[in-house]
Amino acid sequence: MNPPTSPRTLLALTLCAAALGLAACGTTTRFTALNPAPHPLQARPAASVQVFSTSLPSAPYTELGLIQGSQSSEFSNDDMPEIIGAMRKEAGKLGCDGLILNGVANKSTTVGNGANHGSHEHTLEGYWGTCIVFNGEPALAAAEPPAAAPLIVPPPAP
Repeated sequence: MNPPTSPRTLLALTLCAAALGLAACGTTTRFTALNPAPHPLQARPAASVQVFSTSLPSAPYTELGLIQGSQSSEFSNDDMPEIIGAMRKEAGKLGCDGLILNGVANKSTTVGNGANHGSHEHTLEGYWGTCIVFNGEPALAAAEPPAAAPLIVPPPAP
């Protein structure tokens, strides 16, 4: 018979399992540099990184490098929006002005050892793109929008 497990041991096991689960979920991004930037770069918010999927930017640009984003493991629930969002975030950290999506970068993996437990193939969803920097002067960081003036409501007429 197994000895009873203390609440402290159960908590430790639960926290360990949660940590392992988080490490196996989500999106992994990788960057490979291609060319030097035409001017100094500064990190920017992901939302300010332009994403191009069917046409190229009209302004001259330099291809800074390649960004690949993919599900971290077979347990990841991240799909296209989350993966591209992670790629955009990585591009922003690097100071890229834009991200040109180039295609799918799915990766097939075999799970299990095949001996007694069997095995199956799993495809990790992924995409790759080019991190670009426009050749002109660096864009000024978007300032916070000015606060709206307080609305002054006149007192009701007597």
